[in-house]
Amino acid sequence: MGATWNEFLVPSQDGDKQNILLSFDTARQYYDNSLCCCQSIGRVAGRIKGGQFELDGKKQQVPTNENGNTLHGGEHGYRSLNWGYTTSRGPNSVSVIFQKHIKESRDGFPGNYLATVVYTLDNSDRVTISYSALNGEQDTLFNPTCHAYFNLSDKRDLSTHSLMINSKEYLQTDDETIPTGRVLQVDNTPYDFRKFRNLKQAADETGGFDDAFVVNGPGMATEPVAVLRDNDSGRQVTINSEGTGLVMYTMPEIDDGIKLSRDNGLDALPGEGVALEAQQLPDAINNENFGDIVLKRNEKKTYHISFEFKQQ
Repeated sequence: MGATWNEFLVPSQDGDKQNILLSFDTARQYYDNSLCCCQSIGRVAGRIKGGQFELDGKKQQVPTNENGNTLHGGEHGYRSLNWGYTTSRGPNSVSVIFQKHIKESRDGFPGNYLATVVYTLDNSDRVTISYSALNGEQDTLFNPTCHAYFNLSDKRDLSTHSLMINSKEYLQTDDETIPTGRVLQVDNTPYDFRKFRNLKQAADETGGFDDAFVVNGPGMATEPVAVLRDNDSGRQVTINSEGTGLVMYTMPEIDDGIKLSRDNGLDALPGEGVALEAQQLPDAINNENFGDIVLKRNEKKTYHISFEFKQQ
């Protein structure tokens, strides 16, 4: 359900295993709240202003689901779908391959295409998620991501976490967290993560993050997009992608009664985890300089996001 990443198990300090993702015990719990917790997001990650855009010279209106805007593909996006799957095993990795025909009649976006999501865990302790779309006879949009929430520590907050983001710019947003089109410099702001800084302290300065960073030189073989580190345990996750942006969300406000499996059924706390969503920048279809998210007729596109674990 939702092609959801439920666990990323790593060694714990007591010799057992610990899940460094926020997760739930049942499928229903994933849908009793608005966190989109660790689920696949598509066709389009982030917000589309008014659910409106122009494609092939025609104005398009897609279903809205948040304050008159379209968030994370709308109510019937990737996370709402029951995906078919197969598994495979190689000498150095194992994979699960999810596949689904994405239909205009269900999600309200123009055109139909075949979507594939592949999770691969390799012997370098790296999870790589590959999102592919094989399009049909009509241009559409494609900007997927994984809405993974991390907490690398043994605590229920981010106080011991440090974060580095390979970015010198972030997007200005309006009161509905829609990009205005203006790109701001991170210099002398709480948004400057070019060197490791304490994540909780930075979030306290801003009232919590729900922001998009412009990634410098994105690519799987260049500098990492971001590195998240827990200074107490020495756990670290390095993120790479081919997207133009990274959205960070630190759960400043969450629904009451969300019980996380990592906390043995205790209520989730605001600021307990951080979502780091590698993607093309939000509302790119309405901002030419944010990246190309148009999937042309008969075209195939694939995006990769990798999360490499390391024990310091």
